[in-house]
Amino acid sequence: MILAARSPAAAEPAKSQFERPNGGRPNPPPQLTIRGRWLEPLGFTTGQKVEVITEPWQLVIRLATEG
Repeated sequence: MILAARSPAAAEPAKSQFERPNGGRPNPPPQLTIRGRWLEPLGFTTGQKVEVITEPWQLVIRLATEG
């Protein structure tokens, strides 16, 4: 039986990609990014203003009212 040798590149583990908040500096502030087509049926579109209401242990995000 003849086995082919693995190339060095094939032996390297895959690298995961993720966004490093705060440019990778230590102790970045908390952040949330919300995106997806599921927001459109709820009335949220790109560029719309939103209101974020803080309550104990939850955030409420709703469309901002003009006024």
